[in-house]
Amino acid sequence: MSDSVFISYAQTGEDVVLWRSLHPVQNGRYVEVGANHPSDMSITRSFYDRGWSGITVEPVPFFADLHRAERPRDTLVQAAVTSDDVASITLHEIPGTGLSTLMDDVSDRHGTSGWAHTDITVPATRLDALLDAHLDPADAIHFMVIDTEGAERKVIESIDLTVWRPWILVVEATAPLSKTQTHGEWEQLVLDAGYEFCLFDGVSRFYVSSEHAADLKDLLSYPACPHDAFETRSALDARLARGQLVSDVFRWRAAALERWTERAGMRGSTEQTAEIERLRHELEAIHGTLSWRVTAPLRAVRARWRA
Repeated sequence: MSDSVFISYAQTGEDVVLWRSLHPVQNGRYVEVGANHPSDMSITRSFYDRGWSGITVEPVPFFADLHRAERPRDTLVQAAVTSDDVASITLHEIPGTGLSTLMDDVSDRHGTSGWAHTDITVPATRLDALLDAHLDPADAIHFMVIDTEGAERKVIESIDLTVWRPWILVVEATAPLSKTQTHGEWEQLVLDAGYEFCLFDGVSRFYVSSEHAADLKDLLSYPACPHDAFETRSALDARLARGQLVSDVFRWRAAALERWTERAGMRGSTEQTAEIERLRHELEAIHGTLSWRVTAPLRAVRARWRA
C-alpha cells in the first residue's frame, strides 16, 4: 500500500508533513498520547494503514475500545499520562468528543460553552514508565504525538527526553477550542532536551531531535500543501458517495431498459440497445478511474458496516 495515494486523516494535515519526512521508513513506530478516535482526525491512522504500529495512549473507555477493535497491531494503554505521583486521576469526560481533559480550568471553560462533562477515575502513569514497560530507549520512535487538551506540560514533565529520543515531536500548542497559543508553558523543556523547532501549523508545533535535524528539519518546515501528493479522508468520502450514486444511476437505468424490452416481448430497438451499451461503457469507465480504485477499501469497509 506504500505506493498508493496517501490518505490524510489528521485535522490539519499533520500526517502529511510527517509522511513527507518519514516515508522512506518501513514499518516504523509512533507513540500517540491522547489518541482519541482511531481514525477521525487521527495523525497516526494513515501510518497504521501503511504497516506502521506503535503505542497509543487513551484514557476514555469508549475510544480505547475502538482502538483495540480497529487497530490490533498497536499497543493500547488505557490510562492518562501525568507527572503527578498518583496511581489514578480524575478525567473530565465529555462523551463522544475529543475534549475530555485532566485540567479543571479547561473543563470549566467547556462547561460555560455548554459542554457537559462527567468525572471518571482512570489509571495514571508517567510517560517514561509507560515506555519502559514496552520499549527500550535504543528502540527507534520515529514520531511522538502529544495531544492532551491542555495537559501537555504534565506529559512532557513525565518523560526524560534526553533518554527517550523520538525523531520528531508533534505537540498540540493551542488551548482547546481556541487560537490562543500555549507553547510558552512547556516549550523550553523540549528545547533544553535537544530538540529544534520546525513548524507551527495553527494547532500543533513540530520539533526534530538534534541528531536528525540535518536530514529532517527542512522537510518539517512547512505545512501540507499542493506539492504533497495526498487526499483527505473527507474529500475521498465525498467522492466515494458521488461515485457510488452515479454508478447506481447508470446501473439502474440500464437494468430498467433491459426489463422494459423483456416485458414488451421484443429485442428492443437499435436505439435502446445502443443506450444500454452506452450506459454499460460509462459504468466501466467510472470503475476504471483512479478515485474509484483508491476508494475500493473504503467501500468494502462501508459495506461491512451496513451489514
